[in-house]
Amino acid sequence: TNAPTRTIELMEKSLNGVGVLGINGKTTSESEPFDVKVNDTEVWVLTNSTPYDHPFHLHGFFFQVLDSDGITPAVREWKDTIIVGPKQRIRVAIHFDNRPGMWMFHCHILDHADLGMMAMFHVLP
Repeated sequence: TNAPTRTIELMEKSLNGVGVLGINGKTTSESEPFDVKVNDTEVWVLTNSTPYDHPFHLHGFFFQVLDSDGITPAVREWKDTIIVGPKQRIRVAIHFDNRPGMWMFHCHILDHADLGMMAMFHVLP
């Protein structure tokens, strides 16, 4: 596919001596929303650099799994949540239909989201 690719790393780090979780090296409060455009399709590479599962949840839009650690799924289906296991790499295709605005994605374990594993994206008209 010729779709733009974006890496989403589910990670942990120490912030002022306290263990926190984040996305792409930043906790929720440190991160800046990124832009996507209505009618664009992107491939997001979901990676998990932690030793525990994270159910990745996307608000407002759906995705299809292209592959999980290089293995194509037997059935392609629309999802808004997928478990990303420790050290796992999952490629998903997301089509941003006509719903501009600010949207979030996060770990669906709410304690993990509270610890910083949440970020925003802005769908531009």
